[in-house]
Amino acid sequence: MHPSDDSDARRQKGLSLKNQGDELTRLGGAENLAKAVQLCDEAIVLLGDQPVAADGSDRDELASAWMKRGIALLNMGAPEALAEAIRCFDQAIELRKKLPLAENAAFRYGLAACWLNRGDALARIGGEENLDPALASHAEAIALLETLPLETDPLYVKRLAIAWLNRGIALEFKKTAPALAEAIQSYHKTIALLENPKYAGDGSLDFILAGAWLNAGNATLQASGETAAPETCAAAEKALSLVAKTESREPESAEIGFKARNVLCRATIALLMATENADARMDLIGKITDTVEDGLRLAQQWEKGRVAHFRPIATQLFHVGALVYEKEQPQFLSEFLIDHLDPDRATCVMPLVVHLDNDWYTIATQALARVRQRVHSLDFALLATPQGQHWIDIMNGVTEAESRLQELREGVVSV
Repeated sequence: MHPSDDSDARRQKGLSLKNQGDELTRLGGAENLAKAVQLCDEAIVLLGDQPVAADGSDRDELASAWMKRGIALLNMGAPEALAEAIRCFDQAIELRKKLPLAENAAFRYGLAACWLNRGDALARIGGEENLDPALASHAEAIALLETLPLETDPLYVKRLAIAWLNRGIALEFKKTAPALAEAIQSYHKTIALLENPKYAGDGSLDFILAGAWLNAGNATLQASGETAAPETCAAAEKALSLVAKTESREPESAEIGFKARNVLCRATIALLMATENADARMDLIGKITDTVEDGLRLAQQWEKGRVAHFRPIATQLFHVGALVYEKEQPQFLSEFLIDHLDPDRATCVMPLVVHLDNDWYTIATQALARVRQRVHSLDFALLATPQGQHWIDIMNGVTEAESRLQELREGVVSV
């Protein structure tokens, strides 16, 4: 066999191993990620022993193997894995820095990806000592990406949008007012880019745009409080509109949908607390409860598919609903709780769970107990009036709900 044939066979084997590792990383799971790292190690050995190519392709392929290894480690998430991922990205950066960047946009794009992943890993490790290097990495990536002919490849637009988005997230970790203001600007850079008609695509980047609107709204609420609540509501609603068609089947969109509803509820509650007008309050209460109900319907769809990943944030929505009904419309509290907890109801969020979720049970029983205490604190004479009958009806509902919750707690799922 001619030496060049052997070299090409080693190269093809290395590329194949790298791609196999990448596929395992996409599948996720501890075993797949560990195997992905092993395959990338083998690919690095093979691709690192190649003749120098005049166009730099040999270094780019080796850099890609280091990148894939780093991404697998990044997805493992443990501090030691993240530190090793950074080492991988540094190796890839050094290789790609030596490529003919000026005349090759694809090489600049690849180097920017290295910087972005490095910044992501540093931000995940956290700590003030890592945030500034993370931001510096994002700045390197953005500087490279802004030199690309964005209109020629939607991947260029996507990568630049993610770079601004990740920069905003890293800035939020600094937890200072100036950094928060700068984070909001970064999110709006993503928004401006993806809403530019010049780069309008087929909707495949909508979940990134939705994430930017969500983060911008949340950061604005943190920065300005109640005065920013209307702006935050609008941002959260924009995010929801962008994932409306995909959140029931795509996990990334669902994550944004749940978080956007949480932010929308928080902003609307801020408006409610600042409003005394009875009609306006009724509208705001309705908006909160509708948002909660909509989110719990989404949670039910995922639970029916045996996906419990979103249960923690669905729990937050359930808690918001319970508190709002308890304080503002106690006559509807019992119905709300049983509707979403009783497997015999079509609206039950977790119909496949035999034993009642402990967090949801606690939220429900505590809300009922507080309403019971509220009724007990009323003037006894009030109970003989029409208003008193209203509270008696509420108390009867509380008693029935407590009884049913106890049955569910003991594993009884039908009556």
